[in-house]
Amino acid sequence: MRTHRKTRIGALLLACALGVSAAVLEPGQQQRFSIPGHGNLVLNIPAGWRVASNSLQEPPAVSLRIGPASGDAFSIQVSTVWIDPAKAPDLSPESFKERMQQSAAELLPKSVEKEAKVLELRGKESTGYYFSLTDKESTSAPGDYKYMTQGTAVTGRLVTVFTILQHDLAPSLREQALRLFTDATYSRAEAVPAGDPESQTLRIDESDRGYRLSVPVSRLVLTIPRGGLTRASDRAGGAANSPRYFHFTDEKRQLQVSGWFEHAQKFAGVKNFWAEETAQWRRNNLPEPRDVSFTKIGGWDAIAYEVPAGAGTSSHIRGHWVQSETWIDLHLSITSDRPASESRTALVAFLETLDVSQK
Repeated sequence: MRTHRKTRIGALLLACALGVSAAVLEPGQQQRFSIPGHGNLVLNIPAGWRVASNSLQEPPAVSLRIGPASGDAFSIQVSTVWIDPAKAPDLSPESFKERMQQSAAELLPKSVEKEAKVLELRGKESTGYYFSLTDKESTSAPGDYKYMTQGTAVTGRLVTVFTILQHDLAPSLREQALRLFTDATYSRAEAVPAGDPESQTLRIDESDRGYRLSVPVSRLVLTIPRGGLTRASDRAGGAANSPRYFHFTDEKRQLQVSGWFEHAQKFAGVKNFWAEETAQWRRNNLPEPRDVSFTKIGGWDAIAYEVPAGAGTSSHIRGHWVQSETWIDLHLSITSDRPASESRTALVAFLETLDVSQK
């Protein structure tokens, strides 16, 4: 399925999932994905697969992108939303089967198949339906997937809508992907970091190659190449007094690198974050950002922008990485008299050198 078709398909399925709107884990086994305020979706992620996740506050939901460790042999797109019993008391599997049948009928004209069989998914806690089709117009080029499986699964009060895309017909891989949703479970327990203060304090391990940042209660590790970076000793106060704050500087490159490790539940999405950030700037009479761009850089959800700085320009990137119930809020900046486009390119290149891994 081509990229633009994937977008259309995604929108159709999200509409089926009662309005869900639709970010990278190292491989593991059982992984928990936060549904803010309503527990976690629990999936068994096969070894060798990577996951990008993003939790949303409203509606309470999480979106996932799952793929191989490298390449694009397959892509699994997932949206899971918590359904308020007062608004939708009955999550009948039959109603989702009917929606799957409607979705399949709309996609058949551009498919090899003449009919689509809607099959049942059933696990210990999950029930649902799915269908598979072959794109007769596919060229198998990168991003143009030939084989597609779509479905919806209900797990407790969670509704999960998924699309499995493959370049090659590999039934065993598809079955492995479907098993994610068959075996899905719902944990109502909130995963709030706990423990003594030291367990929630940032640790920075320094080597000749770079800096390794981690918080004991978090499963994430951020590695920053050393280059000319040194640890800044200043503390600006406010949020910078957080025990999980970090700040590095490279005077030669005029580069500042700072940020925080926080719980994923504090992240309400890029657009909400930016709205709150700029509202605070206005209250403090700070300059309005210019040339604002929302983009994806590797696994980072990024916001690039410039602000006036004396005779020059200050270029910035705010990067957000949400994974394993941790939110890494990263701030990169370069202030110089060089063209803003050059500074922004340098920031993007630097961000691409950072590595986020899982313990």
